[in-house]
Amino acid sequence: MSEIDIFQLFLLVMVRVSGMLVSAPILGSANFPMLPKAGLVGMMAVIITPTIARLGIVIPEEPLAFALIAASEFLIGVAMGFVMSLVFTAIQVGGQIMDMQSGFGMMNVFNPALETQFPIFGFFLFILATLYFLVLSLHHIMIRALVASFESIPIGGFVYRPGLLWEVSTWGRGLFIDGLMIAAPVAAAMLLAYASMGLLGRVVPQIHLFVVGFPITIATALIIVAGSIGVYLRILDGMFFRMFQNVETLLRGMG
Repeated sequence: MSEIDIFQLFLLVMVRVSGMLVSAPILGSANFPMLPKAGLVGMMAVIITPTIARLGIVIPEEPLAFALIAASEFLIGVAMGFVMSLVFTAIQVGGQIMDMQSGFGMMNVFNPALETQFPIFGFFLFILATLYFLVLSLHHIMIRALVASFESIPIGGFVYRPGLLWEVSTWGRGLFIDGLMIAAPVAAAMLLAYASMGLLGRVVPQIHLFVVGFPITIATALIIVAGSIGVYLRILDGMFFRMFQNVETLLRGMG
């Protein structure tokens, strides 16, 4: 390949890498400064380009064809990051359910990583999942999956399949199931707490349940969350494993 072809290949690789870093969890966070993020994109493109330059990839000379390939490369990266971010969206859903049940639903905190308002329990679980993600070195596996995507889908090898959109939609439905699993211990405890307070209100009508109920539900939720962290981490193990399986399925579907 000529030097111009190698430079164009480098640009296309950088487009796919930047697409994933736009939407991927952790690495795509707004807390990740822009300058180091751009440096990471360039460094990864420099490392990947020589390894795929030997595959005999043909770079089109027409500007329109080159722009279409660049757009498809960016779409591949964004799709990979989107599938990976579904896990953390499920955590937000679970935290929202827990807050609504426990009484924290009236207040939210700002999550700078996702630039959204987060429920309090959701923010705590998000931070815990982020630390667990980094401790397991899954961000390294994320980068390896990106590098492996150039073997599954060579530059310019993107294929649109409508059936893949249906498959991705099923993963979107699955995040609600994962959110319910995360919130299940607190939701079950809150159901028992509300039932007990309802019976207590019938037996002793003089008790002001609205005043007494909030401290009871909040304390119960905090105790349950503290005691079920081990269960939460085991749920995360399955969610992270399924996340990379979905990424592999996505690459096969687009290749």
